[in-house]
Amino acid sequence: MTDTKTNILDVAEDLIQRVGLNAMSYKHISDAVGIRKASIHYHFPKKKDMVDALLSRCGTTYGSRYLAIIDEDCPAPQKLRLIAGVFADGLMNNKLCLVGMISSDINTLEKPSCKILETALQSTVTIYSAAFSQGRKEGSLVFSGTDENAAYAYFAFLVGVQIAARVKGGIEAFNSATEMMIRSWEG
Repeated sequence: MTDTKTNILDVAEDLIQRVGLNAMSYKHISDAVGIRKASIHYHFPKKKDMVDALLSRCGTTYGSRYLAIIDEDCPAPQKLRLIAGVFADGLMNNKLCLVGMISSDINTLEKPSCKILETALQSTVTIYSAAFSQGRKEGSLVFSGTDENAAYAYFAFLVGVQIAARVKGGIEAFNSATEMMIRSWEG
Protein backbone atom coordinates (compact mmCIF):
# COMPACT_ATOMS: atom_id res chain seq x y z
CA MET A 1 0.00 0.00 0.00
CA THR A 2 1.28 3.45 -0.95
CA ASP A 3 1.58 5.97 1.85
CA THR A 4 -0.02 9.42 1.53
CA LYS A 5 3.27 11.27 1.05
CA THR A 6 4.30 8.98 -1.81
CA ASN A 7 0.85 9.24 -3.35
CA ILE A 8 1.06 13.04 -3.21
CA LEU A 9 4.46 12.95 -4.92
CA ASP A 10 3.20 10.54 -7.59
CA VAL A 11 0.26 12.80 -8.43
CA ALA A 12 2.40 15.95 -8.32
CA GLU A 13 4.98 14.39 -10.65
CA ASP A 14 2.28 13.32 -13.07
CA LEU A 15 0.71 16.79 -13.07
CA ILE A 16 4.03 18.60 -13.53
CA GLN A 17 4.96 16.31 -16.43
CA ARG A 18 1.59 16.97 -18.09
CA VAL A 19 0.87 20.66 -17.37
CA GLY A 20 4.01 22.16 -15.82
CA LEU A 21 5.07 23.19 -12.35
CA ASN A 22 3.33 26.55 -12.19
CA ALA A 23 0.07 25.19 -13.63
CA MET A 24 -0.12 22.53 -10.90
CA SER A 25 -1.70 23.46 -7.57
CA TYR A 26 -2.31 21.83 -4.21
CA LYS A 27 -6.01 21.88 -5.15
CA HIS A 28 -5.28 19.70 -8.20
CA ILE A 29 -3.33 17.28 -6.00
CA SER A 30 -5.95 17.18 -3.24
CA ASP A 31 -8.69 16.45 -5.78
CA ALA A 32 -6.67 13.67 -7.41
CA VAL A 33 -5.53 12.07 -4.14
CA GLY A 34 -8.85 12.58 -2.36
CA ILE A 35 -7.47 14.45 0.63
CA ARG A 36 -7.72 17.98 1.98
CA LYS A 37 -5.15 20.59 0.98
CA ALA A 38 -4.17 20.81 4.65
CA SER A 39 -3.00 17.20 4.46
CA ILE A 40 -0.68 18.09 1.61
CA HIS A 41 0.68 21.06 3.58
CA TYR A 42 1.36 18.67 6.47
CA HIS A 43 3.79 16.70 4.27
CA PHE A 44 4.97 19.61 2.11
CA PRO A 45 4.47 22.98 3.84
CA LYS A 46 5.59 24.85 0.71
CA LYS A 47 5.53 23.98 -2.96
CA LYS A 48 9.33 24.20 -2.96
CA ASP A 49 9.43 21.34 -0.44
CA MET A 50 7.48 19.19 -2.86
CA VAL A 51 9.67 20.23 -5.80
CA ASP A 52 12.82 19.41 -3.85
CA ALA A 53 11.43 15.98 -2.90
CA LEU A 54 10.40 15.31 -6.50
CA LEU A 55 13.83 16.24 -7.86
CA SER A 56 15.59 14.07 -5.28
CA ARG A 57 13.29 11.18 -6.08
CA CYS A 58 13.76 11.75 -9.81
CA GLY A 59 17.51 11.37 -9.39
CA THR A 60 16.93 8.02 -7.74
CA THR A 61 14.21 6.59 -9.99
CA TYR A 62 15.40 7.81 -13.37
CA GLY A 63 19.03 7.54 -12.31
CA SER A 64 18.47 3.85 -11.58
CA ARG A 65 16.82 3.34 -14.97
CA TYR A 66 19.67 5.08 -16.77
CA LEU A 67 22.32 3.19 -14.80
CA ALA A 68 20.62 -0.09 -15.71
CA ILE A 69 20.85 0.92 -19.37
CA ILE A 70 24.52 1.84 -19.01
CA ASP A 71 25.14 -1.59 -17.42
CA GLU A 72 23.58 -3.39 -20.41
CA ASP A 73 25.96 -5.52 -22.45
CA CYS A 74 25.47 -3.76 -25.78
CA PRO A 75 27.21 -1.18 -27.96
CA ALA A 76 26.99 2.50 -27.00
CA PRO A 77 24.61 3.50 -29.84
CA GLN A 78 22.11 0.94 -28.56
CA LYS A 79 22.42 2.43 -25.08
CA LEU A 80 21.59 5.85 -26.52
CA ARG A 81 18.54 4.32 -28.20
CA LEU A 82 17.46 2.77 -24.90
CA ILE A 83 17.85 6.11 -23.12
CA ALA A 84 15.77 7.74 -25.84
CA GLY A 85 13.19 5.02 -25.20
CA VAL A 86 12.66 6.38 -21.68
CA PHE A 87 11.73 9.74 -23.20
CA ALA A 88 9.61 8.04 -25.87
CA ASP A 89 7.65 6.22 -23.16
CA GLY A 90 6.98 9.54 -21.46
CA LEU A 91 5.86 11.13 -24.70
CA MET A 92 3.47 8.25 -25.43
CA ASN A 93 1.94 8.83 -21.98
CA ASN A 94 1.67 12.60 -22.61
CA LYS A 95 4.38 13.27 -20.02
CA LEU A 96 7.52 15.29 -20.49
CA CYS A 97 10.84 14.95 -18.67
CA LEU A 98 10.38 16.11 -15.07
CA VAL A 99 13.76 17.87 -14.98
CA GLY A 100 12.93 19.57 -18.28
CA MET A 101 9.50 20.67 -17.09
CA ILE A 102 10.81 22.06 -13.80
CA SER A 103 13.71 23.71 -15.66
CA SER A 104 11.24 25.64 -17.77
CA ASP A 105 10.02 27.32 -14.56
CA ILE A 106 13.48 27.94 -13.08
CA ASN A 107 12.89 31.68 -12.73
CA THR A 108 10.19 30.95 -10.15
CA LEU A 109 12.30 28.54 -8.07
CA GLU A 110 14.18 29.44 -4.91
CA LYS A 111 17.99 29.13 -4.99
CA PRO A 112 18.17 25.86 -2.99
CA SER A 113 15.68 24.25 -5.40
CA CYS A 114 17.73 25.49 -8.36
CA LYS A 115 20.78 23.80 -6.85
CA ILE A 116 18.90 20.50 -6.47
CA LEU A 117 17.71 20.85 -10.08
CA GLU A 118 21.26 21.48 -11.24
CA THR A 119 22.46 18.42 -9.31
CA ALA A 120 19.73 16.25 -10.87
CA LEU A 121 20.68 17.42 -14.35
CA GLN A 122 24.40 16.92 -13.70
CA SER A 123 23.80 13.43 -12.35
CA THR A 124 21.92 12.52 -15.51
CA VAL A 125 24.64 13.96 -17.73
CA THR A 126 27.29 12.03 -15.78
CA ILE A 127 25.41 8.78 -16.33
CA TYR A 128 24.90 9.48 -20.05
CA SER A 129 28.58 10.35 -20.44
CA ALA A 130 29.45 6.73 -19.67
CA ALA A 131 27.74 5.71 -22.92
CA PHE A 132 29.69 8.31 -24.86
CA SER A 133 32.94 7.21 -23.22
CA GLN A 134 32.18 3.61 -24.15
CA GLY A 135 31.33 4.65 -27.70
CA ARG A 136 34.56 6.57 -28.08
CA LYS A 137 36.59 3.61 -26.77
CA GLU A 138 34.85 1.00 -28.91
CA GLY A 139 34.79 3.27 -31.97
CA SER A 140 31.00 3.08 -32.29
CA LEU A 141 30.49 6.82 -31.66
CA VAL A 142 32.42 9.68 -33.23
CA PHE A 143 32.01 13.19 -31.84
CA SER A 144 34.13 16.19 -30.95
CA GLY A 145 34.50 17.55 -27.45
CA THR A 146 34.32 15.73 -24.16
CA ASP A 147 32.12 12.80 -23.26
CA GLU A 148 30.32 15.05 -20.79
CA ASN A 149 29.65 17.74 -23.41
CA ALA A 150 28.23 15.14 -25.78
CA ALA A 151 26.09 13.72 -22.96
CA TYR A 152 24.77 17.18 -22.10
CA ALA A 153 23.98 17.83 -25.75
CA TYR A 154 22.13 14.51 -25.95
CA PHE A 155 20.09 15.22 -22.82
CA ALA A 156 19.22 18.72 -24.07
CA PHE A 157 18.31 17.27 -27.46
CA LEU A 158 16.02 14.63 -25.90
CA VAL A 159 14.21 17.22 -23.76
CA GLY A 160 13.80 19.55 -26.74
CA VAL A 161 12.69 16.93 -29.24
CA GLN A 162 10.24 15.51 -26.69
CA ILE A 163 8.63 18.95 -26.39
CA ALA A 164 8.66 19.56 -30.15
CA ALA A 165 7.21 16.13 -30.90
CA ARG A 166 4.38 16.83 -28.47
CA VAL A 167 3.47 19.80 -30.66
CA LYS A 168 3.99 18.18 -34.05
CA GLY A 169 4.55 14.65 -35.21
CA GLY A 170 4.21 12.73 -31.97
CA ILE A 171 6.15 9.57 -31.31
CA GLU A 172 7.01 9.03 -34.99
CA ALA A 173 8.70 12.44 -35.16
CA PHE A 174 10.49 11.79 -31.86
CA ASN A 175 11.80 8.40 -32.99
CA SER A 176 12.86 9.76 -36.37
CA ALA A 177 14.76 12.67 -34.83
CA THR A 178 16.50 10.57 -32.18
CA GLU A 179 17.51 7.96 -34.72
CA MET A 180 18.92 10.68 -36.99
CA MET A 181 20.90 12.13 -34.09
CA ILE A 182 22.33 8.77 -33.03
CA ARG A 183 23.24 7.86 -36.61
CA SER A 184 25.10 11.16 -36.97
CA TRP A 185 27.39 10.02 -34.14
CA GLU A 186 27.83 6.40 -35.23
CA GLY A 187 31.33 5.60 -36.41
